[in-house]
Amino acid sequence: MANSHHPVWIVYDLYKTARLNVKYHAARLGQVERDNFAIELLIAITAPTSAITGLWLLQTESGQVLWKYIAALAAIAAVVKPLLRLPQKIKSLEQTLSGYRALEYDVEQIVNRIKSEGAYSRACRSMLDEAQKKKKSLVCNPAENNQNKKLIERLYSEVNQELPMESFYVPEKDE
Repeated sequence: MANSHHPVWIVYDLYKTARLNVKYHAARLGQVERDNFAIELLIAITAPTSAITGLWLLQTESGQVLWKYIAALAAIAAVVKPLLRLPQKIKSLEQTLSGYRALEYDVEQIVNRIKSEGAYSRACRSMLDEAQKKKKSLVCNPAENNQNKKLIERLYSEVNQELPMESFYVPEKDE
């Protein structure tokens, strides 16, 4: 690897970090949205006005037993749903994901500028300062306090495949 001590690696590390966070928060948002949909669907299906209550399945003895379990599960889901605060989690994850997408875009612009200029210029360092301020606000206000470590490890591997160290340009000189 060319000059692993060059200050340009701060940019590339931030780029990979932003990419990882975009992937992570998109995955988490998708999971929370699926969980919310499943609970909503379960509650809607078991509502007394639901067309499902009149299905032929419910006319059989085993169908009625099954329906009792589903209804009990829906009742529990209706009580637990507000405690899970899924709509708030969705909103928070959407905001965080949007912030990391913006950060990723900003850092990608720095990466492209370094490559096109052939140097890690003063303008690039200034752009990096602004990007790091964005990162600080995202890190200080996380969407979730507990992160899924296995998901992070899997996505980290993906990011390293997408953005291998060899793909980054390390200038020989600075401006």
